[in-house]
Amino acid sequence: MKRLLSIIVIALLVMFTVFQTGCPTATKPTPQKSTQGKPKATNQAPDRKPRAVKPVSAKLGRFFPLTKGSTWSYLGEGNEFASFSREVLFTRGNLAQIQEGNGGTVSAMVFRTTGTAVTRVLNFPETYDPVNLLGRKPNDSTVILKAPLRAGTKWKTPGGSREIVSVNEVVTTPAGTFRNCILVKIPGKESTVKEYFKEGVGMVKREFESGETRVSSTLEKYTIKK
Repeated sequence: MKRLLSIIVIALLVMFTVFQTGCPTATKPTPQKSTQGKPKATNQAPDRKPRAVKPVSAKLGRFFPLTKGSTWSYLGEGNEFASFSREVLFTRGNLAQIQEGNGGTVSAMVFRTTGTAVTRVLNFPETYDPVNLLGRKPNDSTVILKAPLRAGTKWKTPGGSREIVSVNEVVTTPAGTFRNCILVKIPGKESTVKEYFKEGVGMVKREFESGETRVSSTLEKYTIKK
């Protein structure tokens, strides 16, 4: 008896779509041919395997696109510097440099994208000139997103840890309503930051909570270059 078991497709952001099948097949003996060595038919019910969860199938980099010329603008609430903008200025291989400005300062960050992680490898605050920093020695190793893209994936960072707690969040922003967003939780000693990422768009919202304090940055408009 041969058994066919199907693997489970996509889950998360806390709603799992899981299906499984198992069915026995038997080869009936024929009068002309010997049945020696062939499995006999049986009425035994197929075994049932425990449910499993498969991670989001999309490529990791799709949730943090870094094509040259792409831009994002965020509307802030709760703090004068919560509004900010980003633009990808330079790219080389799997490296990309972003310039970020919040009205008070301009910073430069370099990210490296691989099949397993999106990592900030360079972080330069107070960098006002658009200088190409892709060749500079890394000074950071903060993983922004990590595979597998499923709830429960957790990793350590230089400042603490991060965890994917959901993969099916719905986030409404001035730029539109985005479904199936990945929610990354960043706990602190007295605060919590939540970042939401949408495939093909990037970060659509960031929330900071500390006691009664609430600060948010929500996507207002964006352009993703091909």
